[in-house]
Amino acid sequence: MRVGHEKAAVKQKELVQTLDRHEEWFDLRADGLSQYFMSSWYPVVDGKRVQPKAAIVFIHGFGEFVERYDIPFRHFAKNGFMVSGFDQRGYGRTWYYQPDPDQTHGWTTWQDQFVDVSHKIELTRTRLDELYGKDVVPIFLMGHSMGGGISAGFVTRDAGAGPTEKALSMVSGVMLSAPWLDIFFPIPLAIRTFVMRTMLAIFPRLRIPLGPAAKELSRDPQVIETIRSEPMHNNYVYTRGLFDPMSSGPKIVSQDYVKWPERVPLIVIHGTGDKVTRADCSEKLVENLKSIDRDAEYVPMEGYYHELMHEPGDDKIKVVDTYIEWLNRHLSK
Repeated sequence: MRVGHEKAAVKQKELVQTLDRHEEWFDLRADGLSQYFMSSWYPVVDGKRVQPKAAIVFIHGFGEFVERYDIPFRHFAKNGFMVSGFDQRGYGRTWYYQPDPDQTHGWTTWQDQFVDVSHKIELTRTRLDELYGKDVVPIFLMGHSMGGGISAGFVTRDAGAGPTEKALSMVSGVMLSAPWLDIFFPIPLAIRTFVMRTMLAIFPRLRIPLGPAAKELSRDPQVIETIRSEPMHNNYVYTRGLFDPMSSGPKIVSQDYVKWPERVPLIVIHGTGDKVTRADCSEKLVENLKSIDRDAEYVPMEGYYHELMHEPGDDKIKVVDTYIEWLNRHLSK
């Protein structure tokens, strides 16, 4: 993976603005300071956008960006679903075109991310209501890897430390892809948390490389090569951005799952060949949720690596089809 940013001036890509896909820059926080790159995929029939069965707000993983999901998200759209995501603060185009990107990659916290996700959900709700009527199109929250941990944290945090109650009330279900609930790490959680807390207090701006070798992310050689060559794939992060997923992710599985809203169903898909995030934690989360009568489903994908929606050929489509089947089943209830 690239670990630094080219110092030469970077020309921004032209925005895609077609019937089936729309890219934009948006002041997500309405503070006049923060421009986020956003992209949406739409169902189109006979040359017209049509009302989606549901909208999916997608939260990407560590060191990546939303536009690389074009193939799986087009498949969602072809099956009647809208998908909308944004490059999070410190990542993707939102990060890459900053004046000094070397100082901002991964500079974030769960609290910051919860605020941004809340704004994104509320914006999506507003736009859907303007087009199709109030609450006609349900919204599902979806996250991969780091974004999966954020999504799980989003629905298990108290209002003061997490999302707005307004945004949480707009979520009709949660879809997780290889969520970062815990990673393969040789240090016990208690020691890890102490070390991270100490580093955060002393060296909040310490930049450290994080992330597996590209070959451990996907079984697709083309995906591996793209990860290695794409400048927006960056595996450096600040200690500030690591503390929450490293310490709070495991607590969702062991403790915070009891705060999962009764009305919010969950599906978790995880590859059995994942060497990055722990599939056993995904399975345990679902087991714990079922023990308190939550609607939760765990789907293991045999032999799949970490990036489920970037696996070779039709393998990625099988993952999307599994989500689509789950969505259709819950929408019909």
